[in-house]
Amino acid sequence: MSLLLALVVALSVLFPPAPEASWEWPTEGSREILRDFQAPATPWGPGHRGLDLAASGDEVQAPVAGVISFVGMVADRGVITITTNTGAQVSMEPVTSELSWGTRVSQGEVIATLDQGHCSQLCLHIGLRVEGRYRSPRAELGIGLRSVLLPW
Repeated sequence: MSLLLALVVALSVLFPPAPEASWEWPTEGSREILRDFQAPATPWGPGHRGLDLAASGDEVQAPVAGVISFVGMVADRGVITITTNTGAQVSMEPVTSELSWGTRVSQGEVIATLDQGHCSQLCLHIGLRVEGRYRSPRAELGIGLRSVLLPW
């Protein structure tokens, strides 16, 4: 019995359960990450400051409630940003939206139409900035990280 308990504890440490999602998934279809977050080595260095999520339809839903703080073009792509009540900023691209700055949105509300062009298949890039720093929105979306065993 103690061996079984030790095994359960070891597995829960090595493979923790996925966090509970506090956001809704913003795209239709399978919940698949096509490209993961990759933090840059320096504030202005190269990296991938968000997640690319697979989509099977063109509706984009607000993953979290907040206020639209940006709608417009950035580097030839449509971008929409929601500022949450905690001040976090959630940006999504490439999208087209009829909403304007200052519009309040509810979690799950359709806020934009997804455009082609960011990935080889239809996908939504979603980024998260907390206190001005980019970080992965995995936890908010309820996606756990896989453990990686390193050599001794």
